[in-house]
Amino acid sequence: MLYGDNILEQVQSANDIVEVISQVVPLKRSGRNFKGLCPFHQEKTPSFMVNAEKQIFHCFGCQTGGDVFSFLMRYENMSFPEAVRRLAERAHIRLPEKPSGREEGPSDTEKYYEIYRLACEFYRRQYLDPVLGRKAREYFARRKFDEALAEEMKMGWAGDAWDGLFQFLSKKGFPEELLLKSGLICRSTKGTLFDLFRNRLLFPIHQLQGKVVAFGGRLIEDREGPKYLNSPENPIFSKRRELFGLHLSKKFIDREKPRILVVEGYFGFLRLYQNGFKSAVATLGTALTEEHVRILKRFAEEAVVIYDGDKAGEAASLRGMEVFLEGDMSVKLARLEGGLDPDDLIREKGAEAFAEVLGKATDFFDFKLETLQKRFNRKDSFGVMKISSEFLETFAKIKNPILQTHYLRRLSAAVNIDEPALRTQLAKLAPKGGAARPAAAEVPSKTPGPKRVTDDEIICFALAVENPPWRRTILKELKEAELEEPMIRSLFGQFGQFEGGESKPPALAKVLSRIDDEGFKARLVAVFAFEWSPEDKEKAFTDCLKNIIRKRREKRLAELMGMIASSERDGQAEALGGYVREYQALLKAKE
Repeated sequence: MLYGDNILEQVQSANDIVEVISQVVPLKRSGRNFKGLCPFHQEKTPSFMVNAEKQIFHCFGCQTGGDVFSFLMRYENMSFPEAVRRLAERAHIRLPEKPSGREEGPSDTEKYYEIYRLACEFYRRQYLDPVLGRKAREYFARRKFDEALAEEMKMGWAGDAWDGLFQFLSKKGFPEELLLKSGLICRSTKGTLFDLFRNRLLFPIHQLQGKVVAFGGRLIEDREGPKYLNSPENPIFSKRRELFGLHLSKKFIDREKPRILVVEGYFGFLRLYQNGFKSAVATLGTALTEEHVRILKRFAEEAVVIYDGDKAGEAASLRGMEVFLEGDMSVKLARLEGGLDPDDLIREKGAEAFAEVLGKATDFFDFKLETLQKRFNRKDSFGVMKISSEFLETFAKIKNPILQTHYLRRLSAAVNIDEPALRTQLAKLAPKGGAARPAAAEVPSKTPGPKRVTDDEIICFALAVENPPWRRTILKELKEAELEEPMIRSLFGQFGQFEGGESKPPALAKVLSRIDDEGFKARLVAVFAFEWSPEDKEKAFTDCLKNIIRKRREKRLAELMGMIASSERDGQAEALGGYVREYQALLKAKE
């Protein structure tokens, strides 16, 4: 093990699993547990459980489970040492410089995070430099943003130097190949390495946990190049997944009325955030994606789309609203008139004007109907056909049958066509829409309890971990070599350590930290997570222990049958007598 038990226990006890998970998954108390939508599979009904007392999580839908290390490993795609280091950093615990066992250096993922952290510091220093960053600070101030916001967002400035960041990172020991893969450094056709960002105001893009994974850069002077330039995708950054500002706004979403505002562009988000509309995010210059909606659904039940008030913004609004509907998330549109964007509106007319716009946010159906009526006349047959077709193509992508029916009825009234006729046409489109029924992963397990037939050893030992008398029973009745499950044999060897004269069970977190096999850990946690009645728990332990003993006896009887036959064939009378006596004794014990 890379880190000793004492270190792991210290890190684990300093990171409450409910606090860690609630940073990325909204949790609500449900009895003694906390529940939420599982982040590892799509579902509509919460089946993801976190137990604060036992410090474990378990999803009854996809059967994922484990401790706080397991969650971080799966959610962030980390190795175990990476998860330990992340949680130690979170709790301000200093890990030993040379951990026990084989020393393991940082992974490539950790190196990319470090590159972006250092790049953010480098660009931030340039922004704050009295000379180098003067133009950037003045531009930010002219747009009526304050420096407190610049500090919170870690705004940066990339100056004139062609290779300033490259030289800085190279001196930190990062190889050229890694810097090129990070996307921050480029190679010219002549082979020269240079910085991606120059003469740009920089917006650090953070992932959910607050780590910088990319930058957006804006030209603030009349220079060659696109006005906005984003980091390319890299091993820690995907445009289809990240949303600007979510690492901050997730803390301000109202739990009673969970709603999030979705805008275009960095300045749109900054304007809303600075003026008190803090539960907002911005897309990164790309269309809204299914992944974006899936992430937003963890924090909010409704989205209000606020795109620019021009033709392009209108089209983007419709696309964005349809993506939310396909992702089974409620959505409205706040409409900005006169070609204004949220930044312009608040600067020109104030926050009250924007709040008024939000209060008039319209439903998807009303917005799309009004948009289509500008193109087609619903009083003639061609117009009716085109409006109906446009709506039905959207309805075919909606997974929720109740919402589908609601919109069909509204469309029927709007175009004066019977609902059955519209439904018939919708049925023809459903296969193309690909939303006929939810994926199998969305269906919660009908039998959330552990599988008592195939997992006798796991259930028996999991229950015994929490019950010292049952641990003593296992140590008395079973032998390590007779157990079939390799991880159970390892756990059996530690039961004596758990015993140690204690009258109470060890912390489950301490037991789980000793298990390297995440698949086995999840199976064990399923037993810990199941809400047993005292009677059922005792019966389950007794039955499983009996099953283990029975299987052991049947296996030995089969072995003895073979030995008896072999002894008879070879004429080994003495050995034969011993085998027969053991066989008869086992048969008698069975009775």
